[in-house]
Amino acid sequence: MDRGAHPGSAPSPGQRLSHRRQWSRGVVRERLGLWPSAPDQPSIEHPVNLCAVFGRALQRVPGRGRSTRSALRIALSPSSWGVSDIPEWGQQLEAERVLSEVWSLGISAIEAGPPGFLPDRSDMAKLLLRRHWLRVVSGQAHAVLHHHDIRGPELAHIDGHASWLAAVGAETLVLSAIAPRGASTAHGIVLDSEGWAHLLHSIGSVEHVCARHRLRLAVLPRFGTMIQGPSDIERLLVGTEAGVCFDPCHLMMVGADPLEVLELAAGRIRHVRLNDVDADMARQVREHRIDYAQAVSRGLYKTLGHGDARLESVIESLQRSKYRGWYAIDQDVRLKSTDDKPLPDIKRALDYVRKLVAA
Repeated sequence: MDRGAHPGSAPSPGQRLSHRRQWSRGVVRERLGLWPSAPDQPSIEHPVNLCAVFGRALQRVPGRGRSTRSALRIALSPSSWGVSDIPEWGQQLEAERVLSEVWSLGISAIEAGPPGFLPDRSDMAKLLLRRHWLRVVSGQAHAVLHHHDIRGPELAHIDGHASWLAAVGAETLVLSAIAPRGASTAHGIVLDSEGWAHLLHSIGSVEHVCARHRLRLAVLPRFGTMIQGPSDIERLLVGTEAGVCFDPCHLMMVGADPLEVLELAAGRIRHVRLNDVDADMARQVREHRIDYAQAVSRGLYKTLGHGDARLESVIESLQRSKYRGWYAIDQDVRLKSTDDKPLPDIKRALDYVRKLVAA
């Protein structure tokens, strides 16, 4: 085009469109490696939608196609890379490394991880996620909800986290109803009827918070919290409309049968965390013969399919109940240094889950 010509003006007859090589459909595909060039054959210039071409090209890249990244709702948790907010847990890896390794496995979805793993500012978090072609599907909030006098500040804390999750595109808030901060939970805390009334009422309020931010609520029955085993879960299901986050490890640590919990909560499971554990080690944690961090270091978590959680039956049960949520691989690990390489174990777990979920 003439340098003085307007970019939108038509070329005169016989005028060359550019001194550069023209971006025809054939050239774009050639540059993307979709077929070899054929320089001796004349090409016909057509308008080309570069976005569509690049989109098709990405689907042809191994691991980036629709079949592996969107059809299977599998996510990875930063905890599988040793990321934790538990004091003195171990070496904490940088988010850049974790996110790049998630993408290298052909996965595009993650859990948010603990506070500080992703930037507190949602716009910065979104930029980081986009750089790695990832999205957040869920995030966890901890709150003391059975004390009426601190209910307001705790709900405000949850509201702030829910706002952040919604801003980064998450679908689910996972709620852990914890004991008062600083209180000893070595032998558990048993709620009386008044405590349960406050707890269930507060969980109902959390449901409203989540609805306002267009998030689903999934309450996590967890060892050492106010909601642990089947009787607590039954109270939750009867007293609220909240969903449940299913985590085999924590259910086994409180002595519950994961399959019985799935039957009890059929239709109310909103989020699934997949892990496999050594039942004897889980019992030692439950009996307070060893603490959780020590148990993780000594092999509480097993490679998926090699522990006692009966994951094949778990996933079959979830599929029979028409579960359509995410499966987040969540295997806590403690790293000693940045030289540790959790990736091979995560890949084995991912391969195992892909086969079961796709079946």
